[in-house]
Amino acid sequence: MIALFFASCQDESVEIINPDEQEAIIPNSTLSNLMLRTSANAVSDDNVLDNSSCFSVELPVTVIVGNITITIQNEEGLDELEDLLEELEGEIPEFVFPITIISADYTETVIENQDQLEALLEDCIEDNDAIECVDFVYPISFSVLNSDFVIIDTVTIESNEALHDFLEGLDDDQANLVALNFPVTLEYADGNTITVNTNEELSNAIEAVGDDCDDDDYENCDVDEIKASLKECKWVIEAYSSFPEFEDFEFVFNEDFTFDIIIDDNQVSSEGNTWEVVEEGEEVYLVLATEFEDFGGDWKIVECDNDELYLTKNDQTMLIEQYCETDLNCSADDLSQDLIECYWFAGSNLVNDLANKFVFTEDGTVKVYVNNEFVEVGTWNVGVDSDTLTLVLNLTGNYDVLSGVWEVIECHEGFYGLSNGDNILHLEQECFNDNPFECYPEEGVELVKCDDDNDGYAQFNIYEAVPACDNPGASVAITFHTTFEGAENNSDFLEGATAYTNVSNPQTVYVKVALVNNPEQKLIYPVELIVEDCNAPNPFECFASFDAVIELCDEGNDGYETFDLTIAYSNCTPFVDVVTYHTSLADADADTNPIADPEYFVNTSAPQTIYVRVEVGDTYEVFELQLKLEDCTNPGDCTEGDVDGILMNCEWKVTELNGDDNLIDYRLTFLDAQELLITNVTTNETVTGTWLTETNNSGGVDVTFDGISAPDIQAISGVWTVVECTGEQLIFHMGDNQMTLDKICD
Repeated sequence: MIALFFASCQDESVEIINPDEQEAIIPNSTLSNLMLRTSANAVSDDNVLDNSSCFSVELPVTVIVGNITITIQNEEGLDELEDLLEELEGEIPEFVFPITIISADYTETVIENQDQLEALLEDCIEDNDAIECVDFVYPISFSVLNSDFVIIDTVTIESNEALHDFLEGLDDDQANLVALNFPVTLEYADGNTITVNTNEELSNAIEAVGDDCDDDDYENCDVDEIKASLKECKWVIEAYSSFPEFEDFEFVFNEDFTFDIIIDDNQVSSEGNTWEVVEEGEEVYLVLATEFEDFGGDWKIVECDNDELYLTKNDQTMLIEQYCETDLNCSADDLSQDLIECYWFAGSNLVNDLANKFVFTEDGTVKVYVNNEFVEVGTWNVGVDSDTLTLVLNLTGNYDVLSGVWEVIECHEGFYGLSNGDNILHLEQECFNDNPFECYPEEGVELVKCDDDNDGYAQFNIYEAVPACDNPGASVAITFHTTFEGAENNSDFLEGATAYTNVSNPQTVYVKVALVNNPEQKLIYPVELIVEDCNAPNPFECFASFDAVIELCDEGNDGYETFDLTIAYSNCTPFVDVVTYHTSLADADADTNPIADPEYFVNTSAPQTIYVRVEVGDTYEVFELQLKLEDCTNPGDCTEGDVDGILMNCEWKVTELNGDDNLIDYRLTFLDAQELLITNVTTNETVTGTWLTETNNSGGVDVTFDGISAPDIQAISGVWTVVECTGEQLIFHMGDNQMTLDKICD
């Protein structure tokens, strides 16, 4: 049968028949090394983040750029970071530690601070020879063969990391060989794929990518493709390093290799402007001839895409993006959501001297700001007709001239351009915030760190005290200061805010939030830095570690029972000075009107909350205790057989006993022959006992726990009545005692 099994595997799923040495994957062979390089971690893909080809950084990761905190989740986040760094020239991302770095062979290392990272970068030798422009299309599989070339196993590979580990694990001395099962598909960086059927074809396909792709993060810039792309549509200046006022200028590259510079709709510079794309060695240049000297010259194309060119000339950089009139970067949903946010100023050849501050409400009405109030002037709605996005206005009075179907022909953030025949309508968003500092914690913030070496000092990231506030139209600058006077006078700056070590304990530093366009308008709030001994026991921790509940049977079915309040926190009370019980939070805080006899308290409502005041020295905290009553005359939906089946399914933990979770580390396994196995997951010690279920005289179910000799867990011994029963939880009563078991299925 074994022989038949192997024969079946070979006939049905594997194309290799009596493979020779050329078809096996030999450790350290040319093909093996090519596959290793192809499957290696692409450490240069995130160089915009870490500026190193020795490793990559595990995502997600949080960085700070200037005053902006960004969490990068994926490759799209890396692209957004690159765009931000182009806008904020000279800024370098600062990591929020700890981070995990991953080497080319997928070794992971946790970096705790900037010093560790810089030490690693100093020792970094960038000899990365990974092939990053071709990938395997997974899954792929290998056949494992013995010395007689008989298949003894099949290994399926699902990822680059798994393939790299598999190939690294091949040993020259191993008795068995491995062979790749064909066909195998590869995908190149440009999206093209190729299917190979032999080792030789695979080796040739990998080597075909050449050396230019290994260390090139950008696509090759083809001269003819760039020329064609430039002629297609307008190009908008998105960024100019030295002259941000050039942003939003437009270029139109004409078929006759002249070009126009559009400063605005009424100012166009065209005379004498010519353009060409030339190739010099390995470099490609966009050559502009114009009297506008800041644009003229040979611009080296260092990054290119179908709709984006990144150019450099001497110490200048310029980013231009293609904008086609028929392309809309917005949808009907975008338009609907945008219009109901903030105010919109309308510009049109039809508006003339009319008030032009509009509000579009969520219920479809249009209002205009006239005589210090918003007056309703009509309705609006958004439509899509034959892939055309439209804004339909139905206005009254003087604003009737704007009524009609307006086609959206242009949209940017905070701007929509629309047309209706020969008429135009521009809508520009303006958001006002009466209090631009409303989001910031004026009352101050506490930052607490553990004193690891017991010297009273720790390292703080002050940015943790700054919330991520969205203030459209009110850009703010945030600075950190060691004194309030320094924040007022723009001095006493706190250096190294992401890794600041306190100079006293506690220490108060200050955050100043000021408007960029009016620095005199500001908010200053304190941040208290506290270093505490985290190893010192917290006497209140026991009380806060669980929700205290006492549940009793309502024996007289009258809504009242006598509760022993002291059992709820019985394991915690020996470690504090004073414990009192109160019927209101105000009494507990004021330490007035304590319950005289907490061991015999009759509830006044059901359920009822009791407030437990706990004092340690000069400090106190208040905790809640819930009192509940259960109608135990109704045995519930679970029969004895139900309880048997529920308990024998998975393991169970003692979630609480009389409101205390001190038995939470024990696991109960209900076995056949009424055997009970009890395991302490902290010590891994086990004991055995017995369990038994039976139907009681009230029609309910009793569970008896017996023969338990271990300390602590002995407390569950006795006959317990099931008062609540589900497949996931059982609640028991035994006199005034309550126990809850919760199911755990690993």
